[in-house]
Amino acid sequence: MSATSSTTRRALAFLGMLVLLLSAVALGPAAKARAAANVAVELGYADDLRANPAHFPTPWNGSPGVIFDGCTGSCSFDGGAIRFINNTGIQVHVDYVKVAFGTCVFDIWNKNVPVDPGQSAIFTQTISGAAAGCTTNGSFDSSDVGPNGADWSGHCDQSGVVPQIEFSIDGVPSTLADSGKILNTGGVDGAECGMGNESQQWAPAGSVSCPGTVLGLAPPTQTLAVGYSASVTANLSNSCGDPLQGALVDFAVASGPNAGATGSAVTDASGNAVFSYPGAVTGTDVVGASATNPAGTITSNTVNVVWIKRDATLAITSGATSDFNDPGTVSGTLSDSLGPIAGASVTFTLNGAESCTGTTAANGSVSCSITPQEAAGSYPLTATYGGSATDNPAAGTGTFTVTREETTLVYTGSAHAANGRPYTLSGNLKEDGTTPIAGRTVTFTLGSGATAQSCTGVTDAAGNASCTLANVNQPNSATEPASAVFAGDAYYLPASASLSGGVTFTSMTGRAFGLSSSGLIGITPTPQAGPVNTTVASTSSPPCVVTISGLINAGTLCANVSTAVGPNSSTANASVQHVGIGLLGLPAIQIGAVTSTSHETCGGGTGDATIASITVGGIAVPVSLHPGPNTVINVLGIKLILNEQIPTDSATDHTLTVNAVHVIVPGLLDTVVASSTSDIHGCY
Repeated sequence: MSATSSTTRRALAFLGMLVLLLSAVALGPAAKARAAANVAVELGYADDLRANPAHFPTPWNGSPGVIFDGCTGSCSFDGGAIRFINNTGIQVHVDYVKVAFGTCVFDIWNKNVPVDPGQSAIFTQTISGAAAGCTTNGSFDSSDVGPNGADWSGHCDQSGVVPQIEFSIDGVPSTLADSGKILNTGGVDGAECGMGNESQQWAPAGSVSCPGTVLGLAPPTQTLAVGYSASVTANLSNSCGDPLQGALVDFAVASGPNAGATGSAVTDASGNAVFSYPGAVTGTDVVGASATNPAGTITSNTVNVVWIKRDATLAITSGATSDFNDPGTVSGTLSDSLGPIAGASVTFTLNGAESCTGTTAANGSVSCSITPQEAAGSYPLTATYGGSATDNPAAGTGTFTVTREETTLVYTGSAHAANGRPYTLSGNLKEDGTTPIAGRTVTFTLGSGATAQSCTGVTDAAGNASCTLANVNQPNSATEPASAVFAGDAYYLPASASLSGGVTFTSMTGRAFGLSSSGLIGITPTPQAGPVNTTVASTSSPPCVVTISGLINAGTLCANVSTAVGPNSSTANASVQHVGIGLLGLPAIQIGAVTSTSHETCGGGTGDATIASITVGGIAVPVSLHPGPNTVINVLGIKLILNEQIPTDSATDHTLTVNAVHVIVPGLLDTVVASSTSDIHGCY
């Protein structure tokens, strides 16, 4: 048959169906509603006596949605077949089906067969095996039916019979001509006339014979990320390209990471069946499809599904910052095309040096702590993810801002100092008051203004720094401020400290006078040096008094007090050339030249007195030039204390008073001659 005649016949088949629809429309609204959406009619021939699965009509009994009016059980087939496909969307009824070969009419099938939307009804031989000619026993060996039902078995000459399919759907009768002679295998006994297997694949009524079957699987190759689902489409059609609707197609992954995965689907009106399955492991799957009928299995080509890893995305959260050497939190989010990636290890690296590693949470977030060792500034921050069985590695970049670390400085130097002596200033520098800072210069200052003295020290591993002023030289003051200053650097903020209350200086005091008296004769200390109170070297030396006249007379009275530093000391001296006491009722007292001296240092004090002579009532009192301390002589009711020494000591203060002669007349007179007092305070 020529290509032109084949095309013409297929066009005529379409026109026949159109006439069927138009006739339904003409019958009124009810019939129009049921038949207007096309109930397709297809013809085929089933022969499993000489099996050829590619030619056997597919689908067949047992396929989903197939209503089968034919032989069931252990049957062999050698007969024509008619199929009605309900694509109307409503249930229809096949009222009857008849096939006429001239005057021979096969009317062997059930009446009023309901067919739901999407279902198909197949009418074929209802008994097993072959039977030639016009029969009524349920056989439908239509390849062996000649004119008016003649036995046409073994005939290779053209019968000329065009089978007529008479049927009614929901009361609408129709007749379609099998112009392609599918039911009678081209008008000859196909089994005897070169066809061998007589099976004819389904083809629209009126179409030329399209015996073969093509099961094609597409696409040939697809590439997907793991975690998604692959879909392959099988298309089942006859050799003319007409879709074979309603056939069950089985799919199987033959090899690859998902080997053994299977599925099934029924072909739609376009002959397509879709199989989808997920992939969790990388690799290449080889997928095939097949359709099975009583004659065997139709197999497809194979296609490849290539599973690759997903691309991960790693984003660093902006705003990461911390002080130098203080932990700072860095964070980010790891995800891929399916969403957050949980349980993954992510490493953050600051400036190519410090790093930390965290594990992503269920929402893909991750964080960890980095302690920067860089100077203040902005530095690159990177995050890396090494990938997994399902995701490719990923990296992210950001910026980490390092700020200067807070510092605390405590002054730890002594609270005591002395002019003329060395003094060590010291302090302790720490981060946030806890961690020592080593290797930083601290400037220390004692005093203030123009007389301030400064030096520097470098902190050790414990954060301690100190320096020593070799010779303290501060103005006369009881206290002076002491401070420590860290100027800060690229890593640390500045800090300062001072000694609360300042540094207390060692002070020297002293007093000296020639003569004083109380009682019946009152004489204020004359002449008096001091009192002195100073932290520096000084001298108090008033002019000597040449003469004192009266009941007490004296000549050449002198006194002085001097202080020194390095070492600190206070020295007092007093001298009187002579003293006479002529109080009525008392023996006359004459005292020759006397001196007293008192000297105090933080190490201790010394004192001495010299007495040339003493007479009481004209009687000479035996005295030594250097009488021992606190020598007491009582004569004629008069008490004389020679080289009287009165010390006062504590841990930090020392005082010594030396009176050369102390004259006591109880209740009448108390006279001191040549008194020297030296004091030192704040020793350390």
